[in-house]
Amino acid sequence: MEPVQVIRSDLVLVDWGPMTLTISAWQGGQARPVMAAQAARAALRCLKILADFQGYMRRRMRELPAGRPLPPVVERAAQACRAVDSSLTPLAAVAGAVADEVADFALNLGADRVVVNNGGDIAVRLQPGQSLRVGVKPPDSEQGEGSPLMGRLNLRGGDGIGGVASSGWQGRSFSAGVADLVTVWAASAAQADAAATALGNAAQAQSAQSAPAQDIEPDCGLGKQQVTTQVGPLPREERLAALRRARDLSRRLHARGLIIGCLVLVQGEALLLDRGQRIALAGPAAAAKLLAA
Repeated sequence: MEPVQVIRSDLVLVDWGPMTLTISAWQGGQARPVMAAQAARAALRCLKILADFQGYMRRRMRELPAGRPLPPVVERAAQACRAVDSSLTPLAAVAGAVADEVADFALNLGADRVVVNNGGDIAVRLQPGQSLRVGVKPPDSEQGEGSPLMGRLNLRGGDGIGGVASSGWQGRSFSAGVADLVTVWAASAAQADAAATALGNAAQAQSAQSAPAQDIEPDCGLGKQQVTTQVGPLPREERLAALRRARDLSRRLHARGLIIGCLVLVQGEALLLDRGQRIALAGPAAAAKLLAA
C-alpha cells in the first residue's frame, strides 16, 4: 500500500508505520491536493528523522543538554516541552511537532488554509480572512465515530492559534492524572501537545489507581513516575481538587503565553479557560459543572 493516498480533493492520508496523519490544504477557496501530497512527503521525512532520535526523545528535558543542534522536528518538540515542563520527555510534544512541520511546509507552498491532524493533535494555519471550526472529541479509545463532540472551536486567521491538542488518562499516552479530557489551544500544535500532557498530569486524585510507568513500558523514559491505570467514581472534593491543580497550572501557562485556552473535564466537572470565547461546548461538556478559570 502506498504511504500517501489522496482520499478526496481536500484530504490526503499518510499511513505508514506508527503514523496516521491527514492533511488538508486550500488556496483561494479551492482544495489543493497536490500541495497536500507534497506536504505528506515532509511527514515521511519527519518519521525517518524521529526513528534516528528515539533514545533522545525518551529522556526528560531536564536530563538533556541544551544547545545541541537538532533536526527541526526534534527541536520543535524539545522546545515545547522545555518551556512547559522540564520533567516531560520530547515524546509529549512529538505528534504536535510533526503536525507543525507538515503544516508549515504546505503554507510555504502557497496554501492559505491548512489543517494537519496527527492522531488528534492538530496544526492549523489560517491566513487573514480564513476561518475554521475544530471539533473536540473525547480521547477515550472506546468512543466510536458517532460519539458526541465535547465542543467546537471557532478559529480565524490572525487569532494566534496554530494548534489544538488533547490528552486524558484513557488516551494513547501515559498520564499521572484523572482528567477524562484535556484540550488545549495554543500558538503551535507542539505547545498545545506538551501543555495538554502537563495539565493532564496536574489533575491528580489520591484514590486513582496507578503504577510506575517503567512497569508498564520499560523503555518509555518515565522511570518510576506513577501513571494512572484506573479511575473509579471520585468524590466531588477529589474531582474539584484535581481541577484546581489543573487550573493553577493553566493560569501560569497562560500568563507566560504558552497556551491561549483549555478545557479540562473530570467526571462531570469542568475547567474552562477561554478568554477569547472561542469554544462552544456541546454534549457532556455542556452539561458539566464549570469551575471558574
